[in-house]
Amino acid sequence: MDFSARYQADAEVTFQRLDEATVIVHLGTGRIHHTNLTGSRIWELLAEGRSLEDIYNTLLDEFDVPPEQLRRDLESFVQELSAEKMICNREQGA
Repeated sequence: MDFSARYQADAEVTFQRLDEATVIVHLGTGRIHHTNLTGSRIWELLAEGRSLEDIYNTLLDEFDVPPEQLRRDLESFVQELSAEKMICNREQGA
C-alpha cells in the first residue's frame, strides 16, 4: 500500500461520531460501517486530507500499539473502506 496516498470520503457518504465510535453510511449503497476509537481517529485524519504516512505517525504518538500492528490495522481499515466505496484515493477522484 502506498503510504504517501491521501484518501477522501465518497460524495454519497455521511458519518456521525458517537462518543468513541463513528458510524459511516454510504447513502448510495446503504452500506454501514461502525468504527471503534482508533477507526474514528483514522476517519478524522483522513477527512483532514492527511497522507497515510501522516496518519500512521500520528497514531503511533497517540496510541500504545506495536508499529507493525498499527500498520496492518491502518492498511486493513483503508482497504475495507475502499472496497465498500466509502473512500477513494484523492488522485483518482470520488
